[in-house]
Amino acid sequence: MRIHISSLLSGLIFSLLFYNKSIGLNFLLISIMAVVLLWTLGRKKTFPWPYALVYLFSALMVFMEPSGFQIFACLAALFMFIGKYIGPESSSYLSAFVGLLNLSGASLINRAERQKSEKNKVKGVLPKTAIYLKAGGLAAILFLFFGMLYRQANPVFEKLVNDIDLSFISIPWVFCTFVGYALFLHLLRPYQPTVLFEQDAAQSNELPRPSEAFPEKLLAKLRNEHSIGTVILGALNLLLVFFLITDLIYLLRPDIVSNSDYSNSVHQGVYALMFSIVCAIAIILYFFRGDLNFFEGNRQLKNLAFLWIALNIILVVFTGIKNLSYVTALGLTYKRIGVFVYLTLVLMGLATTYAKVVKKKSFVYLLRTNTNLVFACLMLCSALPWDRAITYYNLHAISNPDIHYLTSLRASNSRLLYEYSMKPESKIPDMRRQSLKNRYVAFLKSESDRSWQEYTWYQLNKQP
Repeated sequence: MRIHISSLLSGLIFSLLFYNKSIGLNFLLISIMAVVLLWTLGRKKTFPWPYALVYLFSALMVFMEPSGFQIFACLAALFMFIGKYIGPESSSYLSAFVGLLNLSGASLINRAERQKSEKNKVKGVLPKTAIYLKAGGLAAILFLFFGMLYRQANPVFEKLVNDIDLSFISIPWVFCTFVGYALFLHLLRPYQPTVLFEQDAAQSNELPRPSEAFPEKLLAKLRNEHSIGTVILGALNLLLVFFLITDLIYLLRPDIVSNSDYSNSVHQGVYALMFSIVCAIAIILYFFRGDLNFFEGNRQLKNLAFLWIALNIILVVFTGIKNLSYVTALGLTYKRIGVFVYLTLVLMGLATTYAKVVKKKSFVYLLRTNTNLVFACLMLCSALPWDRAITYYNLHAISNPDIHYLTSLRASNSRLLYEYSMKPESKIPDMRRQSLKNRYVAFLKSESDRSWQEYTWYQLNKQP
């Protein structure tokens, strides 16, 4: 019952912070409240403070710059924190899944599990909370029923009922409060997938080493696999070498292609990179999935795998150089930043794949390690106000910045654009300059109209 009361009070605070409000300070406050409640009311012996601090940091970044990306990163940190709170020793990918599962429907899952476990118990015996809910529902129905009867029997009572004004009750507010109640109920009474945690703990990062010598029949099979893998990786390495030669031509002779073709070549390089990396990891996982790791004659296949990884690293470097030259010439965009982020993740994936082959690691090792790396990269990327960073770079580093693109970003860059438009060297037409001024004025008005729940870093750091 204490958990229901705490969840209801939290739901009321949730509606106070979020009902008819935009994202800002409320996101940070509700995050702090969630961490404090789990710390004080939770029944866990260990508390995942590192993940709690990462979650609070991401919530602070939402307060600093409440963009869609920052909110997404904060939700990812929340899922990870909840998962680590429920299963401290679980893998990161499982923790994120468990966190999402709990926030979306822990009560329903717990109820289904409880009903399943109570099948063998005496029928008719209900938990105390269920008894109170059942009694309250019946009392409300009977209250309305007899009220209608008494209304027909007494005109004074009828007038009194008619004078009752229930217009102050807002259905959207009630729904918002219920959402807050449900979220905190799921946090304070989480679902614990014990079976999943046990299966995850049983998965080793190391491949099981054979305890005895391979029989002749298995050796013949391993030799066949080694021959097939050698041919496949050899052919793919040869293909990638030719592709890199054409990429080198693009780097040495950029004048042979137009800007649009150069842009397409960057993105095509990324698509080719995605395909080649997926192929590399899939092929390496297939051939080095088991006994072939311990086959004494696998040196040639390993060398081809290492060559494949090295060639993909060169492809990453070439694509990064092309993207950097494109940014230097035409400025930053979200898509070009995304290319850099993806290339970074690819390098991480290649490094873990190399470690998997050298140290004879399992697929679970790749999954666990890469999940941690992706999560860390997401948190680092969320620490930057990208709209203002893109705008600042393009206005200061590009001779002819794309103003149309910059105005398509969030209005938080309005001040930068307005100040740039007032400079004589900007050479912006009067109509465009007036449009940027109107955009800045509208931004100032929208920020001044924010309630305290919607405050962002801008309200605390106002500049004249």
